[in-house]
Amino acid sequence: MEIMLAKNAGYCSGVKTAIQLLENLLAEGGQVYSLGPPIHNPRAVADLAARGLRVVTDLSEAVGNGRLVIRSHGAPPQIIREAQEKGLDVADATCRRVKQAQEAARELLDDGLDVIVVGDETHPEVIGIVGAIEGRATVVASADAVAALPPLGQVGVVAQTTQRPEVVAEIVAELRKKAKRLIFRDTLCPATARRQTEAWEMAHAADVMLVVGGRNSANTRKLAEICRQSGARTYLIEGPEEIDPAWFQDSDRVGITAGASTPDWLLKEVVAKMEETKDRAELGNTEELTAAAEITPEEATDVAETPEEDVGAPAAEAGDVLDPGDITMQELEPGQVTKGKVVQVASDHVLVDVGYKSEGVIPFSELSHREIAAPADVVSEGEEIDVYVLSVDNKEGGLLLSKKRADEESAWEYIADKYEKGEILTVPVIEEVKGGLVVDVGLRGFMPASHVERGYVSDLSKYVGQNVRVRVLELDQSKNRVILSQKVVLEEEYERMKEETWANISEGQVRHGTVKSITDFGAFIDLGGVDGLLHVSEMAWGRVHHPSEVVQIGEEIDVKVLRVDREAGRISLGLKQILPDPWQNVADKYPVDSVVEGRVVRLAPFGAFVELEPGVDGLVHISELADRRVATPDEVVQPGDQVKVKVLKVRPNEKRISLSLKEAMQDRERQVMEEYMDDRSSSSTGGVTLGEMLGDLANDMKERVNAVSEEADD
Repeated sequence: MEIMLAKNAGYCSGVKTAIQLLENLLAEGGQVYSLGPPIHNPRAVADLAARGLRVVTDLSEAVGNGRLVIRSHGAPPQIIREAQEKGLDVADATCRRVKQAQEAARELLDDGLDVIVVGDETHPEVIGIVGAIEGRATVVASADAVAALPPLGQVGVVAQTTQRPEVVAEIVAELRKKAKRLIFRDTLCPATARRQTEAWEMAHAADVMLVVGGRNSANTRKLAEICRQSGARTYLIEGPEEIDPAWFQDSDRVGITAGASTPDWLLKEVVAKMEETKDRAELGNTEELTAAAEITPEEATDVAETPEEDVGAPAAEAGDVLDPGDITMQELEPGQVTKGKVVQVASDHVLVDVGYKSEGVIPFSELSHREIAAPADVVSEGEEIDVYVLSVDNKEGGLLLSKKRADEESAWEYIADKYEKGEILTVPVIEEVKGGLVVDVGLRGFMPASHVERGYVSDLSKYVGQNVRVRVLELDQSKNRVILSQKVVLEEEYERMKEETWANISEGQVRHGTVKSITDFGAFIDLGGVDGLLHVSEMAWGRVHHPSEVVQIGEEIDVKVLRVDREAGRISLGLKQILPDPWQNVADKYPVDSVVEGRVVRLAPFGAFVELEPGVDGLVHISELADRRVATPDEVVQPGDQVKVKVLKVRPNEKRISLSLKEAMQDRERQVMEEYMDDRSSSSTGGVTLGEMLGDLANDMKERVNAVSEEADD
């Protein structure tokens, strides 16, 4: 028998770093806490606990001035802050790649994308990633789960680092079909991919595969699943004591791999036990072999001839071999919850093997609390599920079961835990009903219309099919009542955002905000829980008649903070300050003595203001309106008139330009005279008297001046 050991078995670099940190802290003395098991391996955790480590699942369990280690899976930032406020010395052993996943999620959220995390929403790593962006993410575990999502806008996707690449690729492909735009950040750990690929290849070459690691380890269970899919008989074991020599009868090759939470010393013990088993098998000593397997020589012969599915076939996720002699008929009572394996999925019922004398029946109505089209929408053959015993008929052997009740029992425990801890749940909305929404929390929960948003919502139907983040307001299992609120979560986030905005805002900053409302005098911009006023006079360099000409409700814009009055709770904003100042190059655009065209925008007793471009007005003094005495400017021009004016003086620093309508007119008249004289001098004057010549000149000049005047009026 050949024993093959995977090259990439055992601790990954992230776990190795975390364990080394723990060992160093334990060596220094003092109380050391770990927030959750530092690794998913009971034997390794027990070894650390024997050396003084105390594993806690809640910060309330950590007392005194101890040190708290954040395991490689990471934790939400708010947990770390809470631990520090509690006085604990926090040592962060979060895996580098997990931190990168958290940072990627934050960056995608900051870019305005809806974040989707591919992974198991109950896994500590995923909880940490979602917590890093304050719960503002949707978690999907499969391509089928994507189908339940509503149409998506612009989304950013990250993945749990230990997810299988092919699974992530499949989910991302389905998300692309639903999203208007999708950005995928590759956060997968290459070490995990290498480990899984190596296990797959080794399992194809082996007759039997041993996967060493904790049964509570997700990545170890995935390794076992991959090996089973390859066709090799696979056993998941936590230590060498679980190895049964009978597994290796007639086996030429045995492969050994291990999850990322399996220490080297444990792997060595398993290899040593396998070497011992190999030596015994090669000696052919039936007595030794059977003694090791704790069966009689007669039974040893039976084992060799027993079909694989009876002896030596792997359990779902464990390395224990089921001995036929150990099988006992399970005693069941109504109200009991037990596990069973689906053996048949019919059109109106499901048959489940729970180890009873007969298979149990789950009626269609007892499959799910949600509306389904067929039983196959809920379960599949071969799947292991929890069932609730409705009734047991010992006379006829009938057994009536409910998956819906078992799910509800589990859901009540889960929700009660969340309610007690005050934690946020992310749940899908499945139905609109009178007065609110029905959400799926493992059972039917109700969210009143007044608790959907911070403000009034006129159309609740748009929430159906969406995931919402809620807190449990009321819980009463005896009345089957679960009342939830998204409003509470939004209010908390709003207040937190408001505090952060007031703490960080200062004059001169350029902030990103959203137009919340528009009035005649300006627009209110939401800067993150705090509204600032963008006055109409600060919207553009030119004149703005109404704010709606510049901004629209819901539009996202950048604005400059002009003034901050914390006592009064007021913030003044400017938009034109981040736009180019048109006065910067007016001297080049409007040189002195040039004639330019503009529009009369307003009149004053002392003259008329002419707009040359938005934000740049020049003054035509009353004395420069005409070559005659003018009492009031409206004798010559009216607001809205297009006129040609001559630039007399430019003072950019004072933002002033002096203009003349009179000189522009005179320049035009001189030009007309010069053109006429040039025309007359080039033609013959023979036979024409001086009087005729002057008369013609006068008539021609009159016509040309009238034409100039008409042009100016236009």
